[in-house]
Amino acid sequence: MLLAIENAIEKIQLFLKPAALLFLFWTVVSLSGLLDPFLFPNPIQVTSAFLSFFYTFEVIPHLFSTISKIAFALAFGSAAGIIFSLLIQANKEISYTVSPLVDFFRSIPAAALFPLFLLVLGVGDATNTALATWICFLYIAFHAMQGLKSTSETSLDVAKSLKKKELEVLLKVRFPEALPVVFLGIRTAASLSVVVVILVEMFVGTTSGLGRLLIDSAYTYEIPKLYALILIVGLIGTTANSLIAMVENKLVHWKTK
Repeated sequence: MLLAIENAIEKIQLFLKPAALLFLFWTVVSLSGLLDPFLFPNPIQVTSAFLSFFYTFEVIPHLFSTISKIAFALAFGSAAGIIFSLLIQANKEISYTVSPLVDFFRSIPAAALFPLFLLVLGVGDATNTALATWICFLYIAFHAMQGLKSTSETSLDVAKSLKKKELEVLLKVRFPEALPVVFLGIRTAASLSVVVVILVEMFVGTTSGLGRLLIDSAYTYEIPKLYALILIVGLIGTTANSLIAMVENKLVHWKTK
């Protein structure tokens, strides 16, 4: 517990230094008059808007809405992607057939799939969550399949010498060795899910979510609020990545040894 707290404090300290430099640079540029103060407000205005969001609780329901969609998409997409890849890897013939298809669908941009999801599921949070989940599933399944295929020959030879069954080899040899690649897919999926959820909230008639606040702030020219919301979205992505890294360090503790 103490080690986790110390690591969290260390990460906060590492974050504060570049944040302070950015704040200073932003202030200098703002005071110089090089940029339009209406479109590029000074950091004090943005900080004030940032704090007022939480002081007035205006952002809380929207923040909860966005985070819940991202969390569901990432959790369900991760579970489905990992289980799918394990089932596919259990049969080599199916694996060789399905892997190119997963790679093909992974290559299709989320924006291209959005009209299809909109037609099937209609306007609302269901479309948003389903599209983000689909993207997470594809990226995690792709990385998991690649990881399961790249098991070292030495590990497989040892498993064979111990007369392990195929299922044991898959779950106790291939899957543990694939975890670093799996977590790479999860981190990628987390970043993409944030992008997808925010974009869909902006352009679909949803009533809640940070994307809704972003587009409303842009339409009403509340520029400090717009910048504050961008910072909040950035913090969500950074926090998600940090949490995934913490879980990875716990589960894949042997990676750097």
